Amino acid sequence: MAPFLASGIAWAWTGEHPRRSTLVASGVALLGVVVMCGAALSMGHVAGDVLALAMTALMALMMVVIRKNTQVSMLPAACLSAFACAVAVFPLAHPADVTTQNLLRLGLFGTTQFGLGLLLLTAGTRLISATRASLLGNLELPFAPLWVWLAFGEVPSQLASIGGGIVLAAVLLDLVADQVRSI
Repeated sequence: MAPFLASGIAWAWTGEHPRRSTLVASGVALLGVVVMCGAALSMGHVAGDVLALAMTALMALMMVVIRKNTQVSMLPAACLSAFACAVAVFPLAHPADVTTQNLLRLGLFGTTQFGLGLLLLTAGTRLISATRASLLGNLELPFAPLWVWLAFGEVPSQLASIGGGIVLAAVLLDLVADQVRSI
């Protein structure tokens, strides 16, 4: 949903129109996400689904804000948002329960996947449309189960693999369409 939300917000706020190929690829990627997560939608976790949708809408809004203000570095704001999240969830945390090994894993996660990912997202969104940045952000979906499989041996389900392949194909479709268009 993020590419469509980003597209709608960008169009309403800045008048930016996404490329048709990016919207088509976003639709194909959404199909892949439904294949990956479709069973989870019917499990009755409405609160989690609503929070996930809110997070998606806020990420789309963040991408549009970054894209609209390309002359201003948004890295300080992105860092502040990460710290604000930590403060917001601290009452729910149990820091004394973290083992040394898990503390190292959390540190690695915070600096690489979360920190570096947020930095690259913030820097890259200045250069491409918010819709396309959201579509590229969907690459997280097929790669997350892959990394878990490689790191922990947890084999992704067949639907996760098929859906992830669809998402990957959609993003590649958009990249190829962009290259063909620029020739």
